[in-house]
Amino acid sequence: MRRITSLTETGFRATPSTGAYQPVSDYFLVDEKQDLRGRKVLSGTKFEDLCVTEMLVDPDTNRVAVIELSDGRRHPIEHVRLQGSYIKLTR
Repeated sequence: MRRITSLTETGFRATPSTGAYQPVSDYFLVDEKQDLRGRKVLSGTKFEDLCVTEMLVDPDTNRVAVIELSDGRRHPIEHVRLQGSYIKLTR
C-alpha cells in the first residue's frame, strides 16, 4: 500500500497522465487527521447540506488531488481549506 504524507498538491492537472484518479482507500494516510471524508462543507458563512465522500489521488504523484462531495461535484485540493472539523471551499 502506498503512503500519502501530505495533502499538498503542487499544481493541479485536469487528469493525471495515467488517465484516472484512484480512491484514497487504495493508499495509506500517514496521519489520520488528513482524512477529509465525512467532513461537512462550509460555503461562505453557512453550512451546506454536503460532506466529503471521497478523496482522489493522482497516481503519478501519490498525492490527493481532488475531493468529491456528496452531490457528486469535485474540487481540486488547492481549493479546499481546513476550518476546524469542517472544510471551506475557496472557489
